Amino acid sequence: MTVVRIHSLKTVNIRIPLDHPKVFSTKKIFYRDYTLVTITTESGITGWAFVWGIPAVKTMIDMYRDLVIGELATDRIKIWNKIYSQADRWDRSGIIMRALSVIDIALWDILGKYAGLPIHKLLGGCRDEIEVYYSGGYYPEDRSRKKDLLSSLEKELGQAKDRGFRAFKIKIGAVSPAVDNERIALARKTIGPDCRLMLDANCGYTAETIIPMAQEFAKYNITWLEEPVAVDDITNCAYVAERIPVPVALGENHFGKWQFAEILRQHAGRIIQADPTVMGGFTEYLNVTGLCSANGLMLAPHCFHDLSVQLGLARPEIMMLEYMDAAGDVINIQKILQNPVMAVNGKVKAPDGQGHGLILDQAAVKHYLYE
Repeated sequence: MTVVRIHSLKTVNIRIPLDHPKVFSTKKIFYRDYTLVTITTESGITGWAFVWGIPAVKTMIDMYRDLVIGELATDRIKIWNKIYSQADRWDRSGIIMRALSVIDIALWDILGKYAGLPIHKLLGGCRDEIEVYYSGGYYPEDRSRKKDLLSSLEKELGQAKDRGFRAFKIKIGAVSPAVDNERIALARKTIGPDCRLMLDANCGYTAETIIPMAQEFAKYNITWLEEPVAVDDITNCAYVAERIPVPVALGENHFGKWQFAEILRQHAGRIIQADPTVMGGFTEYLNVTGLCSANGLMLAPHCFHDLSVQLGLARPEIMMLEYMDAAGDVINIQKILQNPVMAVNGKVKAPDGQGHGLILDQAAVKHYLYE
């Protein structure tokens, strides 16, 4: 039997600038930071993964390295629990859970290579391709000219539809409700009546503000309204969800099965957007998938379709994936991948190969190194 005992764990930080700053309800962004983890076994099987975060994630991974070295890479649940229990005196969310997520996904990559299978086949496999939605509709840095706001959105969504996408998400919250209403109306006109349209508020509103807005927006046949209020305020999110005719989606900024259990308990959302690179890796994502399945809820993983395609092909509870490629200049991890997962007619397939199948471009990693 091949030895899969862990010999080394290495981490690097990279920073990839955006071509142009992006604006949404609560932020302006100029670059994306990622931490990469590579785990190597004594027999030479290597797994790697990335997480989107801040450079401090690397510090936490390095802190827990000794808990991983020497363990069998196949014992991913043992390793998960070992790290999680050691973090009990700290905040078991945020940075720590991102660190745990990236270690876990790298271990799944090793497990797939050890078994000679892609991860989605290890998980059971239920389909060969899955729908993705085009995620864009950000605001330009200068939002003073409404004509430019509208024309840029119309062009972006028109081009995405020409590429075969049948579902689209745009941002709201960085301009007045009246202007956003015009943007949403234009988006619906551009994509037509038969495509899905989602709105992302990025936690930019109070309940009292977003409720009448959502009631007005509902006439555009909105598939979901994402993160309407502060990310920590599950109670008020439930208050909003109860009072609007549009399903609420949330979860991209939540961690671990207990936070998701609370979302379900309070009926705060119908679409669960858990991000496996944020909330505890593939291992914890499967726990949350079970919760959702038992409660009749669907999932739409946040971000990073290059990785989440493995989950989407394995679990029928996942309705579709968020899609952002490097050309969109928002999520730019594909700039370090030799074989990025590209949509064809609004759907994606897993890359060829074992594990998650993604191949690092080492020259690009070196170019973007950041300490």
